[in-house]
Amino acid sequence: MSANNLESGDFVEKEISLNYIEEKLETYLQSVYKHLHQYPELSAHEFETQKFIETELVKLNIPYRKMANTGICAEIHGDQPGKTILLRSDIDALPITEQTKLDYSSKKEGAMHACGHDAHITVGLGVGALLQEKKTKLKGTLKLVFQPSEEVHPGGAIRMIEEGVLENPKVDAAIGIHTNPYLSPGQFEVKDGYMLASSDRIYISLIGEGGHAAAPHQSVDAVAMAGQFISSIQNIVARQVSPLDNAVITIGRIEGGYTSNAISDRVDLAGTVRTIKKETQDTIDAKIEALLQSITNFWGGTYTYEYERGYPATWNDARMTQLAKKAAETCIGKNSMVESENPYMSGDDFVYFAQSIPSVFIYWGTGMDDQEKFPWHHPKFRVNLLSLKYGVALASQMILTFLNEE
Repeated sequence: MSANNLESGDFVEKEISLNYIEEKLETYLQSVYKHLHQYPELSAHEFETQKFIETELVKLNIPYRKMANTGICAEIHGDQPGKTILLRSDIDALPITEQTKLDYSSKKEGAMHACGHDAHITVGLGVGALLQEKKTKLKGTLKLVFQPSEEVHPGGAIRMIEEGVLENPKVDAAIGIHTNPYLSPGQFEVKDGYMLASSDRIYISLIGEGGHAAAPHQSVDAVAMAGQFISSIQNIVARQVSPLDNAVITIGRIEGGYTSNAISDRVDLAGTVRTIKKETQDTIDAKIEALLQSITNFWGGTYTYEYERGYPATWNDARMTQLAKKAAETCIGKNSMVESENPYMSGDDFVYFAQSIPSVFIYWGTGMDDQEKFPWHHPKFRVNLLSLKYGVALASQMILTFLNEE
């Protein structure tokens, strides 16, 4: 059955039926997801993805406009006036070669939907298919935002906001849902307050003086400086940040040296810093520089250092968090939504929506219950196809409740 030919069923004015979605949309959702997974596109290059979304929106008779070069904002207008709510689906993939061996694996070498953005698009289109057919039961407006470039700072959200995605009509609230390979289908996780961390980048070069490996005293060993720096940097979090604060420092790339019997004159490092509080962010920035000064002074080398501020920490609005919990209980069942004890230390440019309007970012269970689970950004990352209907159900129920509540 095509998504633009839904028949009347047990969809009611105030509640979304999971059985209805499964019966009417399951085949469509899996087909959309498999297509998107096979044709991933990297940040700012999502041209074919944009065309595919356009084609589906035309089939569903949902008006839309292009934004942020490769993004789309579609709108479903209820038959009665009311508020406006936005559902964000990010659309970009990662520069990773897939290793899942699925029969619908990526057909593009060096590109993979390893974070589940293909599933986010699928949910956006599924919600569109469901609510466009039932718009006579809606008050107000739903904006379906298909946003590019989440994976690369400064991201696509801020550009869409600058181009007016939150205006005409003015958006009153926003929802973001994200895959979580550690939760099972039908499970969700949310947290009132800080849900995600800031995601900063650090770029460092340790500069010494090269020479022969047999005479290290005649050189300034950049590899030795880098080794001392990498082993010492973790003491910033362990001993100079309060244990009650959330903070992570990771060095993800190291490059230097020429051959086994030469002392390197330069080592380049790149990493990430994740924090919740701005004062912790500022402290870590200053402590990294102090550590670099100390080490290079001791060895007689120099350094360059860049601390690049990325996405700020994401805050969930209390009322929108309660809406998510209520919607999950209504359409999925009691205890389907759990409260996270701590923020996740990942970051997302959904924060720019959250800074502008009341918003909630939700983790949605997409894990493989009977198989090994792989994390986001892993070449074996997988989305359980059975989870798609749950994402559509929760998002649709939240939208329906928000728009129709008095």
